[in-house]
Amino acid sequence: MCSAAKKRPNEEDLSDAFESSKKLYPINTDLIKKEIKADDEEEESGSEEAWLKGFSLYIDEVTQSSIQSNAADISLNTFADAVLGSSTEFQGNEHARTAFDVDKPFQPPAEHVPPQCFGTRRLRFQSAWYTDFPWLHYSPQLKAVLCFTCGKAESMGLLGSSRRKDSVFTAVGFSNWKKAREKFGYHQKSKSHEFATWKLMHALQNQKREAALEQQRKVRQAIPSICLNKLICAVRFLIHRGHTFQSHESIEESLFELLKFVGQDNEMFRYWLLTNQNFTSTEVQYEIISLMSHELISLITKDVNQGSVYYSVIVDCIQNTDSQQLSLCLRYLDSEMQAQEEFIGFLDPVEETGTSAANLILDILDRNSLPIDLLRGIAFEASTSYKESCSLLKQKQSLAMFVHCGTPCGSLLAKDSSQASPLLQHTLYSVNDLFDLFSKSIKHKFLFAEVTQNFNSSTRNLGSSKWCVNLPVVNAVIQHYGLIIDGLREMKSSTGEGGVKVHFVLEKVMEGNTYASLLIIRSIMESLNILNIKLDDQNLLMSSTLKKVKLVKEILARLRQEATVVDLLRQAEEAVTKFNLMPIAIPQPHQLSSQLQQSADQLSFENKGDFFKNEYLKMLDAAISHLENRFMQQGFIEYCNLEDVLLCAGKGGESDRIIEEKLAFLSKYPEFNVRMLKVQLEMFAHKKSFSSLAEAVSLYKSVSPEVKEFFSELGKLLKLLLIIPVCTNDSEQVCCPVQRLRTVLQFTTAETRSSDVAVCYVNETRLDNLCLETVAHNFVHGL
Repeated sequence: MCSAAKKRPNEEDLSDAFESSKKLYPINTDLIKKEIKADDEEEESGSEEAWLKGFSLYIDEVTQSSIQSNAADISLNTFADAVLGSSTEFQGNEHARTAFDVDKPFQPPAEHVPPQCFGTRRLRFQSAWYTDFPWLHYSPQLKAVLCFTCGKAESMGLLGSSRRKDSVFTAVGFSNWKKAREKFGYHQKSKSHEFATWKLMHALQNQKREAALEQQRKVRQAIPSICLNKLICAVRFLIHRGHTFQSHESIEESLFELLKFVGQDNEMFRYWLLTNQNFTSTEVQYEIISLMSHELISLITKDVNQGSVYYSVIVDCIQNTDSQQLSLCLRYLDSEMQAQEEFIGFLDPVEETGTSAANLILDILDRNSLPIDLLRGIAFEASTSYKESCSLLKQKQSLAMFVHCGTPCGSLLAKDSSQASPLLQHTLYSVNDLFDLFSKSIKHKFLFAEVTQNFNSSTRNLGSSKWCVNLPVVNAVIQHYGLIIDGLREMKSSTGEGGVKVHFVLEKVMEGNTYASLLIIRSIMESLNILNIKLDDQNLLMSSTLKKVKLVKEILARLRQEATVVDLLRQAEEAVTKFNLMPIAIPQPHQLSSQLQQSADQLSFENKGDFFKNEYLKMLDAAISHLENRFMQQGFIEYCNLEDVLLCAGKGGESDRIIEEKLAFLSKYPEFNVRMLKVQLEMFAHKKSFSSLAEAVSLYKSVSPEVKEFFSELGKLLKLLLIIPVCTNDSEQVCCPVQRLRTVLQFTTAETRSSDVAVCYVNETRLDNLCLETVAHNFVHGL
């Protein structure tokens, strides 16, 4: 009982016991090695006679070993305690593992061991034998004891030759309690037991050595893994702070300094960093960023495929100095029916044609396993040259609605319309530069302080990242024209790039033609500004937006019929005299751009009034054209019709015939049952009251799953309306990626702009939750 309750010795106890055993009674290893060699020779010869002879010699040796001193008993018993307490497992013979597949000998209380009966005499197992012979192992199946040391060694396949096995103590079992102590002593002093102890001792030592080497190997492998994770975390931090927008040298220096700071209290990391400085190179950084970007895009497309019935594609055209880039976003619905927009990268078309853009978009969808059958909306922004893309994509997916990105914005329409008249365009861009200069000046920024507070930059147009001209800004320039001239003259003395920019802006402001152009631009922008006015809650509806677009178009058409610039030129002449500006005149040929000169060659103007009227009409015609191309297209009108059906069905606002006509085009969608949809719309309108798409979605989400199943067709219609990228709510969460995209465009150029960096920077929430172990694994294995 006492022996069975002992604790297992640790490694130090085992080592001390082994050393003491060698001092008290060293094992004759030479004799054992000689016998092992003899065993091998006998096994090769296969001679039965030789085996019997060896067995007789072995019996003699056993007999002689019985007179050994008790020191040997102490030595063997000491090591046996260590062996028997070990929890190390080995691979061995399956046949012998059943009885010895335990960590230590099974030593139940003596009274639980069956007695040996001789007539009326009963001999019992003694508890003291556990102390004297700690290798005793009781087998309930055999109802006898075995030698745990010998049995364990045999089960591990360490004994080799069968003549080294005492089958009584390894397989048959011993239960003759009358001669128990004597037989136990003989076995303990036998060469078979000594051989098994020696073999088991070395097996344990080898196992510990292998475990130590394995542990060392794991540590050596873990160090680079830990350091690589720190490196990836540092790169992620630089992305968050926008440092990855810098030059290559600045990026490498920033990363190295950050890693040195991280390793201040970690000597292991500092050593790894100094011996692996190539890991801080720009190439490695961009490789890590690329892996992060690919992982983020993979997560985004996974959410689109798993969580949304439909999805849409939003393409923003970014005009660079000599080329165009495409910004690609995916719009989908999450499990809460909230519209999510995710940026997935920049595209660089080989040619500025719709075909090239369409092929790039289709390739992106195919590479990311996004089924084009579920594409329900495609939106282009800031370019009219990509109409060809719409027609090509329409051939691939006829069910997709083609709309304009976001709501109409008067300032951006004025910017795009001014391209028809280079004179007016140069004036607008000069005002934009002027606003930028004064907003950075502490002394003069008060001139634009009021309009800066009211400036609305929530439009989703990416090209507006550096565009600050709206109607209040134009009014402020006209109102404070004299103060602006004085301020520019004071700022002209500054050196560097700012001084050069002030010089050119001042030259432009001192021209009388500039003031006249500002008056013409203000006249047009006053009409376009109606698009920005929010009359009431109905502004949340696309149908209300469509009505405003039609109204502005009518106003512009009326202005064109009544076009006159006489009053505008009169006001401009007064300003020329007041501010001592250059006289208003038709620009000379050397002052005109090639486009404007070609236009002037085709038309001969008798006076400056005809010239400015022609520029006025060109911008008006361009504004009308942009309104028609962006907001009078079929997809937008169909969307407005569906919205009207949702809000008017069952309320008596429109006749059943008109509703059926507006719903007719849904019959081409295989997922819709138009007849059932009309019935569900009427039933839902009778039970619930709503006046906008947002209210209808909120009511639909509030009902039970059973009711949602009943109004399944209505649910499909709501999801279709939500997935089309026509939002009018400036506070919608989808504006956040747009704002971060603007930051990317503001601090980068087309040459330095990295799609991978932009994907990581814009999708910052996903980047925070990104599994860095996956990125490290892909980096190591080159995936």
